Amino acid sequence: MKNKTPLLVTALIILALVAAFFGYELNTQTKQNNIYAQDIAKMEDLIQGNGMGDMLEDDISVSLENLLEDYNSVSTDNVALSDSINIQKQKVTLMLKELENSENRRKYTARELFKMKKEAQTLRNVMKNYVYKVDSLNTLNKELMAEMKVKDNRITEVSGERDLFKEQTADLSKTVALGSKLQILALYSQPIRIRSSGSFTETTRAKRADQIKSCFKIAGNTIAEAGSKTFHMRVISPEGKVLTNTKSSEQMIGEESVTMSISRSIDYQNTPVDLCIFYEKSMGSLPVGDYKVEIYTDGAKVGSSTFALR
Repeated sequence: MKNKTPLLVTALIILALVAAFFGYELNTQTKQNNIYAQDIAKMEDLIQGNGMGDMLEDDISVSLENLLEDYNSVSTDNVALSDSINIQKQKVTLMLKELENSENRRKYTARELFKMKKEAQTLRNVMKNYVYKVDSLNTLNKELMAEMKVKDNRITEVSGERDLFKEQTADLSKTVALGSKLQILALYSQPIRIRSSGSFTETTRAKRADQIKSCFKIAGNTIAEAGSKTFHMRVISPEGKVLTNTKSSEQMIGEESVTMSISRSIDYQNTPVDLCIFYEKSMGSLPVGDYKVEIYTDGAKVGSSTFALR
């Protein structure tokens, strides 16, 4: 216990000294604050008493109006920079409105006026920075425009060569596309009568017609794609209706869905082929009148013919 007593006394002394120090500092700070407050009050009385407050407000107002004009004169196509400039303009406008309202409500204190003047100066410094950025962007844009003009001239030359090549290629592609289309020759359509023996004869009598036969020759084409090819026959009655049965179908011709009376597929190997397609009626007797037959393949009409029944 005796050994701990000196340490305890030392600690108490240190605490007392610290407390005394902080007490002194607090008292000194309080006195300084009081003096500062008195000085501020004297300054307020001086400013308000000789009209300096009104002069300072007018000076700040004129400075803000000039600053707003400067901001309005700064324009740029840069969206981010333009948005930032608009935000600063809103701050200036708000400060001007506050000054205008102060004439009807109250007078600003000296501290508030000096703070507002400092804010106005800060806004002006920001505006100068924006002017510098806009000028830099304009200079850069001029340099880029000059470079782009040179490149545009070269691109124009290259484009002319490219367009000529594309035109030649397009003409060649059209020639190849047209050349690859299958063509039919000697299309002939006629109603036929089926005999009990299974043989058939051509007829022009509506009551005797059982089927419509269309025959043609598929021309040889060495650049067409070989393989399975489907030919569709479309029989149109005198009333303009397409004759159909259970084997009829819908086919896309361009962007339109077209009803086909009957279809037949063959294995095409680029050499001439003779082909006949037979449509079997689905009604008691075919109407009397003029008929039209259309042949389609690869999404396009390749031939047509007519016949009559009486």
